[in-house]
Amino acid sequence: MSSNNKLWQLQKLSNGSALSEPQTLPENWGPIFGLHGFIDQISDLSWLGEAYNDMGWVQVGDAPPGPTESSAAELAWDRAKKLLAESDWAVLPDVPMMDFQRAAWVAYRKALREIRLHADFPNMAWPVRPE
Repeated sequence: MSSNNKLWQLQKLSNGSALSEPQTLPENWGPIFGLHGFIDQISDLSWLGEAYNDMGWVQVGDAPPGPTESSAAELAWDRAKKLLAESDWAVLPDVPMMDFQRAAWVAYRKALREIRLHADFPNMAWPVRPE
């Protein structure tokens, strides 16, 4: 039984009061404590000694889904946005540069903004950053 997709809470068994926040349990708890089938042994912790006589881990629900892997398209668009942000300086009106240099930066930034329209997106060649 996997404990990673379930929420567990340490509770006082006699009245159900919470002793911890709901959380997932690490998969390696069993081997750490030398327990086989540790999920079956944590619902009543009295075997740990008198201090734990009225404590146990209780399953209280399902864990929310974890983060999903970003798609290649999302990663490519994130990269394009980062490159755009890094090149904002190049289109400021007070940056001294020749007209052909400014035109190269404007074209580069336009290519980045329109990258999702590329036929091979997200597996296309990236625009070359002007020097």
